[in-house]
Formats: sequence, structure tokens, C-alpha cells
Amino acid sequence: MKMDHFDGLSDELLFLIFSKIQDAQSLCRCSLVSKRFASLIPMVDSVLLTVPPPKSKPNPSLFFNFVAKPLIQFLHQIVLPQYSSLSFHSNGNSIHRFSSEVLKKFSHVTSLRIRLPRHGGELGADGSVYFLKWEAEFGGELESCLVLGAISSRKSNELSRIPKLDDSGLAADELKLRVAWMISCLIAASARHSLVKQIAGADNLIMLRNLVIEDGSKQGRLNMGEDQLKELRKRVKLQSPLERTKLPAISIKLWYVPLLEVSDSGSVMKGATVIVIRPVDQEMMKIKSDGDLLAGAFHGDVEGGDFCEAVKDLVKEKKPYLMEMDSF
Repeated sequence: MKMDHFDGLSDELLFLIFSKIQDAQSLCRCSLVSKRFASLIPMVDSVLLTVPPPKSKPNPSLFFNFVAKPLIQFLHQIVLPQYSSLSFHSNGNSIHRFSSEVLKKFSHVTSLRIRLPRHGGELGADGSVYFLKWEAEFGGELESCLVLGAISSRKSNELSRIPKLDDSGLAADELKLRVAWMISCLIAASARHSLVKQIAGADNLIMLRNLVIEDGSKQGRLNMGEDQLKELRKRVKLQSPLERTKLPAISIKLWYVPLLEVSDSGSVMKGATVIVIRPVDQEMMKIKSDGDLLAGAFHGDVEGGDFCEAVKDLVKEKKPYLMEMDSF
């Protein structure tokens, strides 16, 4: 009789191996191998869930109808009328169903990372003329959002190809473009928070302490910690989880330089912009100072060091523009 070498491994060692895998779908397949595997895998506490792209065009979700669609119309008509090809995907319902189906196999998850499929057409996505990165923190609602953007980002050996730029400040059209960047990022962050509301209250995820939702193109990331998840669960008890996440009135600080050479990485950013967004009613009771928020920018990203350096260099260059925007 052929010997099964896994029988010689202790449960502790097997569990350590499964914990290193992290990928939720791979773990689910492993659980089908034997009853022993099936008893250990639900105990894995750190999971990565990669959501596949939709096979067919999804039906519009509540979020698309009541949030994204009006804001897209705003972008087209007021801010960026020339970008009629912008597409915002609304497959939130299918993502929720897929996530719930896979995650129900796990009962002890404390750390969860969800990677959404990449889509074409968003501002700053792969192949776009713009460079755009963002990260946001939510509890029951938006706590902060940080955006790093540029017209282009290149290595310094291409500096000679970039013409000299006027340093007189942001023109009206340039400011409109930055507003479009900001709204695009806030829409994406709000959509991800709406997804969290649907899955975070599940009985099998009650131990969840840390959640990150990112996209395949690594453009943006939603972060939520233990206290923020607790606050969200309290909110969900008082309102429908399907109710879209309304963004509050926000205060905005915007730093801009026409040309930024990032010293350590050797990158050159044309039209470099950093935007810090906070709710107006939380401005006086900041959970994090602007300094802490900027210092921790894009921590955990593969290229996070370069992005954090760009943020710090840009903020040192100029004083910020100050703005406010009503809730939407």
C-alpha cells in the first residue's frame, strides 16, 4: 500500500503550510483533498481573496444607479467633457456573491485582503495617460483619503524631453482635472466600502481585525483596522448594508508642483499633485495628523517607498490649496 507522506506531518505543521498559502481559492481546493485538510483549513487566519473578472456584462447595481452614474455625468458635463469613454464598472453584486461563497469556508479569519479585477477606462488605470494612486481609510464612513497624481511619471534620464513648465500655479482647467482625479478615487473608495458593509457582518468573519481591498492594477487601496470594522458593524445594524456609502462634506488640501524630481528613485513627475481629503466635521479631531497620514503613505505597496518619497518631496515644495466640497 502506497504511503501518504502527509500522514507523517503533524496538524501543527500542516496548519503552518496552509497559513503560508493564504490564497483563498487554493485553500478551498486543498480542503477537498481529505477530511483532515478540510478540518484544518477553516482555521487559517490570514486570507487573500482574488476576485476573477466578470464573464459577462453585469447588471447595474444600486451603487451604480444612485452614485456612480450621477457623478460620471458630472465629470462628463462639468469637469471632463472630453472623456466620454470613461467607464465605471458596477459588478458589486457579483463580487459580493463570489466573496461570500468563498469566504464562508473560513471561520477564523483575522486578516483579509481582497484583490478586485482590473478594469479599463478609469482615470489613471493601466494604459491611461495619467499616473494616479490613492488609499483611503473608512470606519462607518470616510475618515481620510490620500491621492498622488501626475500628468506623467518618468525616469530622470528622460528629463530633457519634458519642456519647462510655468510655476505660476494651477490654471482653472488643471484644477478641474485634479477635482476629477479626486472624485474618481472617492467613487472607487466608496464602492469598496459598500462591499465591506455586505461581507463584514457575516458570522464567520466576526473575528476580522484587518481588511484591505485593492485592485489588480494596484491603483487604489481601502484600509480598515479593528476599531474601524467595529464601528462599521454598529452602523450596519442600524441601516441596510445595501444602502450605499454616502460621502460626507469634505475638506481638501492640495499640493501641486509643475515638475517634481524624486531624489532617491530618480523619477520625474509632471504636474505632480498630492491631495489629502478628510470629513469636515472630523477636521478638528483628526485621528491622524496630516504629517502621520503623509508619512505612512502607501505603506505595504510594492513600490510604496517611491510613492511615499514623492509625497514627502512634493509637500515640502509648496503650501497647499484649501477647498471644501459638499456631501454626495
